Amino acid sequence: MKKRPGSYLVNAALASGVLYYVLDLSQAGRTAVDFVVIALVVGAILWNFIQLGRRLYQTYGARAVWQVQRTLAFWLIGLFNTLLIRAEDAGSWKNWLGWCFLLIAVIDSIALYRKERSCSSEPTVEARQGSN
Repeated sequence: MKKRPGSYLVNAALASGVLYYVLDLSQAGRTAVDFVVIALVVGAILWNFIQLGRRLYQTYGARAVWQVQRTLAFWLIGLFNTLLIRAEDAGSWKNWLGWCFLLIAVIDSIALYRKERSCSSEPTVEARQGSN
């Protein structure tokens, strides 16, 4: 039985949780070690998203990469308008819009995960073009 490759989306989500924890721990004062750890975790998140885009590109072509970018944008907009919002904007329309973006991001992430899991069973773009 062939082993299914790991999910880059799940790896990026786990690294994002680690980033949140690191930022929370270093809130009082950041030293050089904190900045190195933050940079490494951000690098891990970006690497996983790039690899996810490559996996989708190899299977579905260039149009599939847009879903990765769109999902990342939904998460960023949602987080900046909920968890990272200024105190004076809490409870405003920006906050509600942020929660809507987070809901869309969760739904889009589930769809992206399902698409990523189907990549191992789909033929690659090169294989589809070679069979024509």
